[in-house]
This record gives sequence, C-alpha cells and structure tokens, in this order.
Amino acid sequence: MNLQENQLLQVNPTDGERYYLNEDRPFLKYASVTSILSATQSDSTKKAIDLWRKSLVRKGEDPKDVLKKAALRGTEIHEWTDEWLSVRDPGMSPHIAPWCHYIKKAPFWNYVDEVLCTEQKVYSDKSIYPYAGTFDALLRIKNKVILFDLKTKNPEKKYPTKQVVNEALCQLQAYRLALKENQGINVDRLVAFYAFPDQPVYLAACSGKDLKEHEESWLKRLAQYAKIKDQNHG
Repeated sequence: MNLQENQLLQVNPTDGERYYLNEDRPFLKYASVTSILSATQSDSTKKAIDLWRKSLVRKGEDPKDVLKKAALRGTEIHEWTDEWLSVRDPGMSPHIAPWCHYIKKAPFWNYVDEVLCTEQKVYSDKSIYPYAGTFDALLRIKNKVILFDLKTKNPEKKYPTKQVVNEALCQLQAYRLALKENQGINVDRLVAFYAFPDQPVYLAACSGKDLKEHEESWLKRLAQYAKIKDQNHG
C-alpha cells in the first residue's frame, strides 16, 4: 500500500491553535483534529481538567510546566516508536526507557503482520469544515487495515475511562474519514494504544458497526466547531 504524497504543512502558533496549510489548496486553512476536539470538549471533561489543574496548584506545581514536560516527553516517545516500527532497534534515552520497554513488550505486536506506514499527515476538505491531522501508524493484521495511535501517560496514572477512550476513538475516526476521502484507503479497525512507565499498555479498539458511532460523534464535533468559528467571525 502506497500513500500518495501530500503537501501539508503543520503550523504551531505560540498564541493560538495548531493548523495546517496545503500547498495544493493554498486558499484553505485546515483546523487540526486535536484543536477541534479541544474546542468542543464536554462540560464534564472541562470540569475534570479544571479539577486536575487545581490539584497541581495545591501541590505547588504549575500546570503549564507539567503539560509542557509531558508534551516534550510524549514527542520523544512517539519519535522512538516511529523509529522502532521502522527499524526495530533504536536506542532510547533513560528518561523514556520505562515507556519504551512496556511498548516493546506489548502482546499486540505478536499479531501485527506488516507496518504499512508511520507518522502520516492527512486532510479532509469535503466535509463540514476543512481539517487535518497526523496519525501514528497504519498496520496490517490478517488482511485488515488498522489505524494506530499512541497515547503516553504519566506515572501512577490509572487506565483511561470510557469517556477518555471515546475521545481517542473519535480522533482516530477523523483520520479514518480523511484517509478514505483523499487516499481511498478503507480502515477496518481503530486502535488507541496507551503506554505507561509503570504498568503494561492498555489497548482500546473499535471495529465493525461501532465505527459508525464514532463517525457520528466526530461529525457532530466538527459541526460544533464550524458553528463556533462562524460565531467568532459573525
């Protein structure tokens, strides 16, 4: 399977949302999938995040610093995983080694027949609102195409709740629709792969008729985001 090259450029403003530009369609600005999900969070999710921030402040920690450190570490683990999926034997820095060891030991890899690609940007401009994003990998298991996304978690974190998992599968569904639209690739299964430094990985998967549920969820969030943008420019 060969993915067609696209001309997407990711832009990360210091004071705004991430977005993408497409050299083939310079008149469009693509909202990032993660920015769309962040802007359309449920009230319960917003409340949980607020409680988490307040708990850090009570412990004398700065939430911004904690998030920045986690993001930098997550990026390094993603880069290691991308290399490991490609060449199978990259080195690892000591501070990410606990995550990497659990990633390597996951039984999931015993079932993977082929790594089709890693770290690919995709876009959609035929839906409610133009969007783009980057997924971690496409895999093949028994002639089924698997869309894979790695999530890194902090030490002493519990396995994700159903609400958190649904958010991850909604994100993957956005990539799935974009792959179908612009690459003609049919994804059979979504896998969110949660890596921890102090416990085995946790897998959340979705296939068959359940894909429709997450597709509807994503399109609802996309419509909500489009409405927010329209109101802001109204």
